[in-house]
Amino acid sequence: MTGKDTPENRVNVQFDVNAVKLADVSCDMTPLAEGLGKTAGAIPRFIHRLCVLIFGDAYTDRICRDMKKQAQAEYESEAIRKGTLRLFADGSTVPAAPCPPAATPARMARRHKKDVETGNLLACAAEAAHVLAAIEASGRTPPPGLSETFVNRWKNEAQFVSENELRHLWGTILAGEIAAPGSVSLKTLDIVKTVSKEDADAFASLCDHVLDGDCYLAPTVYAATPEGIQEKTGYCLERLDTLEELGFIQAPSPLALDKRRLIPENGTVWLDYGPFSFCLKSPAEIRLSMNLLKPAGKELCRIVRQVTLQKAEHLARLMLDYDEFRETDAIAIYEKTGTTRTDGRQELVLKTAIDRKKPPEAAC
Repeated sequence: MTGKDTPENRVNVQFDVNAVKLADVSCDMTPLAEGLGKTAGAIPRFIHRLCVLIFGDAYTDRICRDMKKQAQAEYESEAIRKGTLRLFADGSTVPAAPCPPAATPARMARRHKKDVETGNLLACAAEAAHVLAAIEASGRTPPPGLSETFVNRWKNEAQFVSENELRHLWGTILAGEIAAPGSVSLKTLDIVKTVSKEDADAFASLCDHVLDGDCYLAPTVYAATPEGIQEKTGYCLERLDTLEELGFIQAPSPLALDKRRLIPENGTVWLDYGPFSFCLKSPAEIRLSMNLLKPAGKELCRIVRQVTLQKAEHLARLMLDYDEFRETDAIAIYEKTGTTRTDGRQELVLKTAIDRKKPPEAAC
């Protein structure tokens, strides 16, 4: 939920839970290190931190060492695969322990439960690795201050997440916390554990319409009927009440409606939209009808929203159809460069301008 997140655009990262057991670790992190281009015994810093959090220092150190060491001999390799020898982390081997007692229903149920929970945890961690790989590519370094309590709570809940969409949500949350410790509170984490796939999809859709990081335009500004609102915005109206109950938003209602005054400065109004800024020319103040995000919603929106220029253009067109923007003929869309100017303001680059008088093809 940074460009479109598709399988072909992702780094090939895997967590293999069916690998040969090394000491008391029942999963193999080698595919992760290899998939991210491990060189000279080192893996990317954000991924290294993720490995330490999930697997601890000992196994992570093993990953970071030279992974080209093979089985001592063909005989031992074959014996290990057959289970007649056990390979320890130091490279030594001993005969495998005698066969365990015959499986009982209770023992099989416990084993299955553990395997499922481990697989869920690793799948969520793999989603975090995809996000961190992109952050690593930007040249950032992991900051200090990550809460072990947060990570332990995350691991405790991630083991129960089986749907791919929710795994992506949980992985994105962990990646966001590693990249910026303190960005997600424990209270928000407690809320997320009750979120369903449908809730996550509805909130992601809503985040595409969030302005200034804390509010979204009231659905009724787009159309008079639920069908019209759904067609224009993609809002899942029947889920908005649920998102309010979860503590993410203030659902649309006359009592929750916020009239925000946008007062032009030198005839210009600026609105923040993730990595972009909207610039509107207006001769008079604009009073926007909007609903607010609650604290948990603001935290989650900052992490999970995936704003693109195409989404920015779409929202700008919807805004120009809105009656309160009737004095505005166009909305210029600027991209933030991440550089701060000498006057303390963010450096911006003009990407496009959306003109109400031009068709979409001509304005882009």
